[in-house]
Amino acid sequence: MNVMGLRERNAARTREMIIDTALSLFLERGYDATRMEEVAEAAGIGTSTLYRYFPTKDLLLIEPLAFRGKLVENFRARPAEESLDVALGNALMELFETPRIDRERLQRIADVVDSAPAPRLRLLEEFVKERTLLEAAIAERLGRPADDVFCVMTARSTAALLEYMAQLTKGFEGDEAAAAKNVRDIFSSVTRKLSEEPPALPMFSPLT
Repeated sequence: MNVMGLRERNAARTREMIIDTALSLFLERGYDATRMEEVAEAAGIGTSTLYRYFPTKDLLLIEPLAFRGKLVENFRARPAEESLDVALGNALMELFETPRIDRERLQRIADVVDSAPAPRLRLLEEFVKERTLLEAAIAERLGRPADDVFCVMTARSTAALLEYMAQLTKGFEGDEAAAAKNVRDIFSSVTRKLSEEPPALPMFSPLT
């Protein structure tokens, strides 16, 4: 057990070192201009080792941002007596308020993502994955079929809010307490506006 724990810690440190090395190169040379072989050389590891940790270049950038089902995990942990909207809101807030990476690195990643289309597309895929998992979790909570339109659209609306909140909170500077207050204020403001003026639902009216 101790040996396995040591291996896992060493692997985690290696992953962090590789990510930081790649970020520095991406910012210095540009994402598209940086080759995986250059990342391996700068990190002092073999190319095969690099690919074992990160099979593709975009994963080097997106790895720290990946949700990995955390939103759904938070949602499933909410009390059964909690209303669906409150459960989803609390799950979202927990996701934003739980620190995953340091703020400086987050800003560096955002700078690279904003400068290259490939990682932006990869990040969008992360939102889609989380949304798909959430569709199933909502249907399970309500005892409805997985393809129930209410469950599907509720999950997609939540995912859209998650993406929008990520954009609004990107690049915020301050300590953790200030950051948490900022997220809560933004979330309250956005959800209040949505409640006061819900988005229009497209309707089809055939010409007569």
